[in-house]
Amino acid sequence: RVFSSFNVRAFLQNAEDVDEVFDDLFNKYGKVVFRRNEQRPSIAEVDDDAETLSFAVAVAKVASDVKAGDIKVLFVKPLVYWTRFFIIATAFSRPQIDAIASRIRDLGEKQYGKVPSGDTKPNSWTLLDFGDVVVHIFLPEQRDYYNLEEFYGNAKSIDLPFENQPPPFRG
Repeated sequence: RVFSSFNVRAFLQNAEDVDEVFDDLFNKYGKVVFRRNEQRPSIAEVDDDAETLSFAVAVAKVASDVKAGDIKVLFVKPLVYWTRFFIIATAFSRPQIDAIASRIRDLGEKQYGKVPSGDTKPNSWTLLDFGDVVVHIFLPEQRDYYNLEEFYGNAKSIDLPFENQPPPFRG
């Protein structure tokens, strides 16, 4: 059975102990086991996380340099299986979304050898998927509507080592 994101969110918000909820589901439906073909020591995972964190912070810095607002880097690896970090940023116009995305693409390709999949034209929500880092660039209304920070509320927020300005007042 497929659950919509809204139903899962409501279900988890009403649960007092999420671990108990998942244990009950596992007992009822069986455990899901994910195996990699390669056997890697856990220290290799930590090294990968550190390298990926460095890339994520560099991406957030580029967004800041292009005047994105309210930039968040979330460590989502414990919550999802498809990525390690989300970067969420607010742009204030479609041309700004394009400028931020273009600079992030350049950084990924030229300095890290990473080519993103995802949107190629500016929309009200542009997504760049670098695999271990997924970048979300929103216009303010869409960011408020989708509210990824709340949906991934259990993700660890990473402190950024640069000035992260709040969004300017839009009256």
